[in-house]
Amino acid sequence: MRDSITKSILCIFLLISLSCVSGTVQEKRTFFRMDTVTEVTLVLKRGTDLDFVWLSLDSLFKDWEDRFSVTGERSEVRRVNERKSDTVAVGKQLADILRTGLNYGDTLDGSFDITVLPLKELWGFSEDAPPDPSLPSSSQIDSVLRYIDYRKVKMNGDTVIFSAPEIRIDVGGIAKGFVLREAGKMLDQNGPVGYLIAAGGDILAKGTKRGGDPWVVGIRDPRDREGVIGALEIDSGAVVTSGDYERFRIVNGKRYHHIFDPRTGFCCSRNRSVTVKGSDPVEVDIFSTGLFCKDAEEIIGFLDARPGLEGAVVDSTGKVFVSSGWKEKLKL
Repeated sequence: MRDSITKSILCIFLLISLSCVSGTVQEKRTFFRMDTVTEVTLVLKRGTDLDFVWLSLDSLFKDWEDRFSVTGERSEVRRVNERKSDTVAVGKQLADILRTGLNYGDTLDGSFDITVLPLKELWGFSEDAPPDPSLPSSSQIDSVLRYIDYRKVKMNGDTVIFSAPEIRIDVGGIAKGFVLREAGKMLDQNGPVGYLIAAGGDILAKGTKRGGDPWVVGIRDPRDREGVIGALEIDSGAVVTSGDYERFRIVNGKRYHHIFDPRTGFCCSRNRSVTVKGSDPVEVDIFSTGLFCKDAEEIIGFLDARPGLEGAVVDSTGKVFVSSGWKEKLKL
């Protein structure tokens, strides 16, 4: 009698589980937007208008790509950089991006700087850079450093005020975090019960896979495109990795890449990659870039001192450093 009751309970539990799973579908699509491959996996209730969700996502990605690139014909950033006056009115979204970037410039003591564009152009890492640029001289670096300083940009509402006409902005180190935040808001309003968005090294997750298994995020090995240094289970939040392998070239055996120290004019050489996890994709996007030039121990200390933030650093020798909250969770 007891065995039959037990079997009946198990059957009921199994039927309930199957019913819950059968009520959802898991779908995946790949986009190429914002100069990167973006993979989106959705868990949706059956009957959700999936075509509408995909179209809405693609429209969002394309709109942000068009408006916030440096060179696009519809780019608001380009319009600001080609300004005729040092006072420019901008849209509310760009104003929010710039205001946030300026605020974090203070938080990170100037190691995150939205005026870095002339430096990226000089080193050949801008959007329209020639395929094989030469390395700049010290005098060339000094000549542009005078215009690399976020403190020379002020915001008055939705108006940007520049202290010199040569100062130009680049929101590449922050815009992807903003677009992930917007994509998350859009998905929350349109039916998906879970999702994983992977835009290059920027990831945003919510919920679980269909069936209840957690999303698993791998942290790439900076010197092995197919390898990972570790994996992590997440159910919500953002994980962003910045690395010296994203855009780089090697000259005479030395690696030059696109993440610069705005105070020296040279690319940062202390680390190979910095990964940060938190609840806000904008914040972790900024921190993964803005902390890159610091020593690995200093980066981990910075993250440990802030509740809700975790991370991992691969330094220039390949040694891995992990924040205290990840020591048991990150599978190395």
